[in-house]
Amino acid sequence: MALAAFIDAAAAPARTLTVERRNVQKMSGTLLKWLVVLTGWQCHNAVFQEFAKEAEALEALMKDKALASKVENAEVSQLIRNGWWLLCRELVLTSHGLAGFGSLEKAVRQEVTQLKLNADDLLLALSPQDDSRIGVVRCATQWAQNSSAIFLSIKFAHRWSSPGALKVQDEKIEVTPCCFNFTASGDHSQLKKRYALDLAFYGEVDPDHWSWQLASAGRMTTEIRKRTRANWPRLLESKSKPGNLQQWDSMQERWKSELKEFDRQRKAATKDAESTEGVEAAEEEIHSTGRKKCVDSRASPFSSAGLVTRLCEAYWPVRMETKKKGKSSTWLVLFHSPSEMKCYDRGDECQRVKDRWEAVGRKVEQVSEALVGAVDCDRHADLCQKEKVGTLPFVRRYRNGKKKTYYGEWDIDSIMKIPAISKVTHRSVSRLRPKLSTHVYPLVRFVLLLSKYSTARARLV
Repeated sequence: MALAAFIDAAAAPARTLTVERRNVQKMSGTLLKWLVVLTGWQCHNAVFQEFAKEAEALEALMKDKALASKVENAEVSQLIRNGWWLLCRELVLTSHGLAGFGSLEKAVRQEVTQLKLNADDLLLALSPQDDSRIGVVRCATQWAQNSSAIFLSIKFAHRWSSPGALKVQDEKIEVTPCCFNFTASGDHSQLKKRYALDLAFYGEVDPDHWSWQLASAGRMTTEIRKRTRANWPRLLESKSKPGNLQQWDSMQERWKSELKEFDRQRKAATKDAESTEGVEAAEEEIHSTGRKKCVDSRASPFSSAGLVTRLCEAYWPVRMETKKKGKSSTWLVLFHSPSEMKCYDRGDECQRVKDRWEAVGRKVEQVSEALVGAVDCDRHADLCQKEKVGTLPFVRRYRNGKKKTYYGEWDIDSIMKIPAISKVTHRSVSRLRPKLSTHVYPLVRFVLLLSKYSTARARLV
C-alpha cells in the first residue's frame, strides 16, 4: 500500500503536465482554426491552400478531378476574390452533377455579382461628375387617352426599343395647365446620365389631379386629368411629332369604346345645339379664349385690345369652322413688323400705320360684316412665313379658305374698294337700321340699289 501511494505521488506531476499540455494544444488548435477562418481559408478542407500560384493548383486539379468534391464553398469564394478565374472555372465545370453543385452555384453567383457591382461603381467614377458635362437623354414616351384623362408610359432611354437605365433617382415632376416636365438622374453603360421629358399638351390639364408611379424596370407611368372632357386629336400642341413619341396601343384599346361613346354623345349634343343660341355663345367663348393666346411684342402698335384683333398661329380664325368670325367670314389682315416700323423708338411710321388701320377697323365695322385683324411678324414669324407674306406692311383678304393679296394703297378709301368690303349688303344695312333715322334709312337703301344697278350695267358694257 505504501509503495502504491508512493508511485501515485511520483506520477501526479507528470499527469498534471500532460493535461496542461493537452489544454494548450487544444487552445492552439482553436486559435489557429479561427485565424484560418479570418483569412478566408478553412485548414481542414483548404484543398488549394498549399499552392502559391494558380497554375500549380490548376495542374493538380487537372490530374485529380476528385479534388473538386473536397473544395468547400468558402474556399471557392476566396479563390474568386483572389482572382484565380481559370481554376474556379475548371472547378465549376468539374462539379456539374455532384451533390453539392447547387450550393456551389449560389456561392459563385453571389461572389461574381458583388464583383460586378464593385466594378460598375469603379467605372462610374470615371464618368464626368460636373452636371454641365453629364449627357441628357430625352425619354421615349407612349401615350393614350380617354375622354377625361391622358396616360403616359415613360422609358428611361432615348428610344422605346433601346436599353436604358434600370432605375433613376432625384426624380422631379411638374405638371402645369399646359405642360409636363420630368427630370431624374441615373446611369447606363457605366456613365452618368440626366433623363428629361418636356411636353406641351394639345389642351389644358388639371395640375391638381395627377399621379405617377414606377412601373417595370426602367419605366414609369403617369395619369393626368384633362381640364375639360375631350377627345384630343394628338397629345402635343405642336403638329410635329417627336421620333420617340408613339401611341400606347394596349392602353388605348382599353378606352376605345369609352371614347367612341363620348364622340357619339358630343356629336348629338352639337347637333341639338346648332338650332339654339348656345352655339353662338360657345363659338364666342372659343374666339374669346383664342384671342388671349395672341400676345404681340411690347412695341407692337396693336399690343393692347382694341378694334383690331390680334392674330397668331394659336388663334388663326381664317381656318376655324365657326359660323361667325371663322373661315366663312371675310377677314382683312395686316401683317406688320414693329422693328421695321421703328416702333421701339416710337417712330412716325409706326403711329401712322396704327392710326390708318384702326380707322379701317372703325369704318369696316359700320358698313360691313368683315373683320379686321393684325399679325405681329416679329413675334409670330412662323405664321408669317407659312402665309408667305411679302414686303411689310402687307394686307391680305381671307374668305372661305381663299386668300387674296391687296397690293395697292391701304388707306380707308382704298380698302373700302376691296371686293367683299365695298359690297355693302342689304343684310348689313338692315343691321344698321336702329342707328339710322327714319328719313336716312330709305335713302341708304336707294343708294344701295343704285350702286347695284350701276355695277351690273358696267359689266354689260
